[in-house]
Formats: sequence, structure tokens, C-alpha cells
Amino acid sequence: MIDGSKKENTINTNTMKTKLILFLAILCCGFVQSQEINCASTQEEFSKLVENQNYKDAEVKLKALLSKCSDVNENLYLLGAKVIQNKIDLLSNDDKENAAKEMVALYDKHDKNFPNNKSNNAINKAMLYYDYNLASEEETFKVFDKAFTKDKFQFVNPLALNAYFRLYNENYKSTTDGTVDQILNKYSQVLAVIDKNKSISKESEIEFENVKISTSSVVKNYLTVENLTDYAERNLKANESNVEWLSATIDLMMEKCSDKGIFGSVALRLHAIQPSSKSAFALGAFNLKNNNREKAVAYLKEAADLATDKLQKAKIYSTNASILFGFDKKLAKENAVLATQNDSSNGEYYIFLSNLYASAVQECATTPIEKKTVYFLANKMAKKASEVQPSLKSTSAALSDEYKKHDFTAKELEQLKKMDNKVTIECWINETVQF
Repeated sequence: MIDGSKKENTINTNTMKTKLILFLAILCCGFVQSQEINCASTQEEFSKLVENQNYKDAEVKLKALLSKCSDVNENLYLLGAKVIQNKIDLLSNDDKENAAKEMVALYDKHDKNFPNNKSNNAINKAMLYYDYNLASEEETFKVFDKAFTKDKFQFVNPLALNAYFRLYNENYKSTTDGTVDQILNKYSQVLAVIDKNKSISKESEIEFENVKISTSSVVKNYLTVENLTDYAERNLKANESNVEWLSATIDLMMEKCSDKGIFGSVALRLHAIQPSSKSAFALGAFNLKNNNREKAVAYLKEAADLATDKLQKAKIYSTNASILFGFDKKLAKENAVLATQNDSSNGEYYIFLSNLYASAVQECATTPIEKKTVYFLANKMAKKASEVQPSLKSTSAALSDEYKKHDFTAKELEQLKKMDNKVTIECWINETVQF
């Protein structure tokens, strides 16, 4: 039989144990809650430090957050990248490597905790490998290639695209079973990325155009007329509904093969399924090279109409004007004027108009006053060229000096007064000049 006092002591002991367990549980929950609050407040403090560019103190907070709160707030990694990048920028070249490794670790942790992020960490990581020799060329290439295969258009960094293609070419050259189609196909994909991503910003457009030049130099030995035409002929049927391939192949062939039948076929196919300024311009170039001037002008007009960018429109109108100069000066003038209306800062368009007017002295003027009026128009355009584009000052001055030789005499000025200082030039010029 159990003693009553012992039984009571046992009950009291159990009660105390239960209370202790409950206390520890409450303490533990409070500790966890405290940690959660600490993550939130520390993150807020960290954000303010970065905002104020206090990167030294922000780095201390970053390490604490990465250690204890790595999966709480994705903004930690976006701001963290700024902190480490500042560190890389300030270090000497010899000391950048360790900071670059910190950035790689940050990217890896970001992807681990937020696998669906859109930060292009794989590409960023490969660029650090590439810039600071943190990995072998083979490993760097594999990281780039995996990212490109997954989504090539995530290459919004022009330098990363350039680095990837250079490594791809090195890998291609070391592969014994590589084919010309393989390198040309990859290059056409790179061109597709450039074509799509260069519109991100004006600065990006310039950088992507530089990448286009750089990557072209890498594959220049493959870009022969024979290789390009054979590539297009072998692959057109399989890609006749592939807008991306058709568009990139036009880019591949434009410089050297725009007179070839297969180029015309590619351009026609693209124009049939997705008409654009690009496809129309390609058809204009093809017809021009094959002496179908009327078709060329029609397609180039369509290209200008379809263009959404004013500078692009201006360039196309200017091209059209140059083609028309020799056989339809009225249309040449109309297109040149449209070029100036879309890009009034390009003096070359006014130089063209100046030369166009000067070419019409014998064609459109009969009297001395009419002829000098045409020279006056030519001189007016020459002066306008240097006004809008000072770099053309010497060209403008040379033309102006030539036209001044045909200034009105005193007697002709008196005659102009009797005409109310007004001269009408008919022909394709069709302008009335008021002096």
C-alpha cells in the first residue's frame, strides 16, 4: 500500500514537470516568434542601410540575415547583390576574387531558397566565372549553355551573350563531329536574342549592336556565300513556319546573299506568315539586287510604313530615295522629305536633297532666274545640313560655295522685284520660292 504523503509528492512532482514542459514550450514558441520578428526588423534595418549606401554596416547585417533568415524575404538577395557588387567595385583587381566568390554563394543560396526567382542567377554566376577565372572554361561554358538552352532570351546582358558565344565557338572548334550547320544555327539563335533584347533600352541597343559585330567576327570564316546559301536551303523546309529562324536567317544572309534566290524565298515566307518592316525590307533588297526596281521601291515603302521606330522609318525612306534618284526624282524627293520628317537631326538627308535639286537645273529650269532659283534651293538644303548636324559643316560649306557661284546679279534682283520676289519651279520640283 502506497503511503498517502508519497502519493501526494509524486503528484506534485508530475505537476511540476508538466508545468516545466509547458513553460519550456511557451519559451521556445516565444523564442521562435522573437526570431521571426528579429528577421523582419533586421531586414528592414538592412534595407535602409543599403538605401543610404552604408554598405559597410549593411554587409554585417547581410551575413546575419543569410545565416538566420535566408528563406524569409527574397529582397534580401537583390539588395545583397548590391552590397557585394559595391565591394567588388572598390577592391583592387588582385582582391576581387574572394568577393566574386561571395557573390556566387549569394546566387546559389538565392536559387536554393527561391527556386522560381527571375534574377538570371545562372548567367550572372557564369559571368563571374568568366570575368574572374573562378572556374575552368569548360565549366563556365556548361553553366552558360544550360541557361541558354533553358531560355536564350534571358540573356539581357549583352556582355554575357558575347562571352557565351565565344565559349561556344571554342567548344565547337574542339569538337571533331561539329558541323557548319551547328555553328550557323547557334549564331542565328544569338542574332534572334540580339534582335529581341536590344530594345530594352537605348544603351542596350548600342551594346547589342556591338555584340553583333563581335560575334560576327568570331564566325566570319563560316559566313561564306556558299555556307550560308547551303544552310538556308537545307533548313528552310523544316523551319518554314518558324518565325524566329526565318528572321534570324535573313540577318545571317543580308550582307552577302541578298541577291540569292534562297534569300528571296526565306524573306517571302516570313512576309507571308508575319509581315514586318524587316521582311518587307529584305524583299526590297532582294528585288533591288535583281534589278526589279519597281518591286524594290514598293517593298521598301511597305517596310517604312510597317516600321514603328521613327529613326528606322527615316533610314528606309532614305534608302528608297537613293534608289529612286536615277529614275524617278519626284518620288526620290518625296522619300527624302519623309526621311527628314522622321529624323530632322540627320544632315545627310538634307545633303541628299541638296544634290537632288542641283541635278535638276537643266531638267526643270529654262530661264537664268529659274536656274538660279534651283541653285538657291540646293544651297538652302546644304546650309540646313550643317545646322542640324554640325559635323557636316565642311561638306555643307563646300556645296554652298559651289552654289554661290550662281547667285543673282543686280539686274536679276531688279527683275525679281517686278515678279513680286516669287519664282515657281515646275517639273518634279513643283515649288514656289518666295525671296
